[in-house]
Amino acid sequence: RCGGFVYAVGLLGITGERDSLAASAKVIAKRLKDVTDLPVLVGVGISTPEQAAEVCEVADGVVVGSAIVRRVLETGSPESVADFVGSFRDALDKG
Repeated sequence: RCGGFVYAVGLLGITGERDSLAASAKVIAKRLKDVTDLPVLVGVGISTPEQAAEVCEVADGVVVGSAIVRRVLETGSPESVADFVGSFRDALDKG
């Protein structure tokens, strides 16, 4: 258990989905990990399970927003959203 976490903004600018992980995401996560014992979670621009796994080479976790909202709006299916979120979990477990 922890008493909180540090939310690391993976890039500056408009939030939302990205085609690739911003180079700054891993740099920011690493710098924060160097100065805190709290878990560091990266958000903003995490759109795919592969991006999540890549950033978690350094960070303790990710916050996914826009990609999940898009799935909810496109499908309206709880099962589809659960499968999508599960694909992130699978990628993180393999990473």
